[in-house]
Amino acid sequence: MKSIPCHFVCRKRKRSIFSSTTLSLFLSPQEIHPDLIDAWSTLISQPKPSSTIQQAQQLTYIKYTAPTPPPATPHPSPPRTVITSESRGLILAAGTTGFRTWEAALHLATYLSTPAGEALVAGKRVIELGAGTGLVSMFCAAYLRPRSVLATDREPALIENIRDCARRSLLPEGQGQGQFGAAVWEWGTPLGGGSDDGGDGDENRDPDGPATQPRGDTNETPVEFDVALGADLIYDTDLIPLLISTLHDLFKNYGIKEFVIAATLRNQETFRTFLDACEENRLRTDQVPFESPPPEEQTGFFHSTEVPIRMYRITQKEDQ
Repeated sequence: MKSIPCHFVCRKRKRSIFSSTTLSLFLSPQEIHPDLIDAWSTLISQPKPSSTIQQAQQLTYIKYTAPTPPPATPHPSPPRTVITSESRGLILAAGTTGFRTWEAALHLATYLSTPAGEALVAGKRVIELGAGTGLVSMFCAAYLRPRSVLATDREPALIENIRDCARRSLLPEGQGQGQFGAAVWEWGTPLGGGSDDGGDGDENRDPDGPATQPRGDTNETPVEFDVALGADLIYDTDLIPLLISTLHDLFKNYGIKEFVIAATLRNQETFRTFLDACEENRLRTDQVPFESPPPEEQTGFFHSTEVPIRMYRITQKEDQ
């Protein structure tokens, strides 16, 4: 397990000291234990992280538990858990928002935990865009009986985190039913070839040709998927043209039949721009009729519902 961040320990020690000081004012003139003072002195002398990159390196393992499924048998089923590695105190680090699990991902995972959500991915080849901490992908692979799952993100550090957590969750790698993988994918470039250091390594590939194995795999065989998933991908209008182009690529070259996206509506205009762009590019959008329970009724994947979260199913329009 990763070490506990210094700033967290420092905060806990500070709380203990001030608690002891407050008690001494009312109970007795006893002094604070010298060992506690020594520990506090050592901690406050430690240098603070000088950049968000260093802060991002101070990640901790978090175990999420899925909502309790409806009882199908008289015997309760074991909890469905997923381990991630993240920093909940960060919003943006090293140019990415992927070092924490956002509400839209928890909302999407909550939907997938339902019978309708499981039917979406069971027996299917699934790819997730902008996987971040990998919660959605790993939950699918571990519990929803997909044929395969590939988590993708543009940041190599996030992909390494996902692979580490997948190993800890004992997710199967390689070929076969339930296969799980994680790969770097920069939108606008082919999903295939190269290495995880950001190099393309696929310069000669025909952009309109079939896809090959994702980065990290060595077999140059065509890759196809059935379903694509994504959560909180639209937080900037500048990303919309690139996402639309990527969706066209997925439909044309990777064989997907549908893309399900969950979005937190922080800015209604931004998401409206995305829906309009889909319409202009012959992509059909249908809202998925699902709402997460209010926090007091949630039994897993706990998240706030204060800001609306919407899900849409995106498909290609049929030629007239």
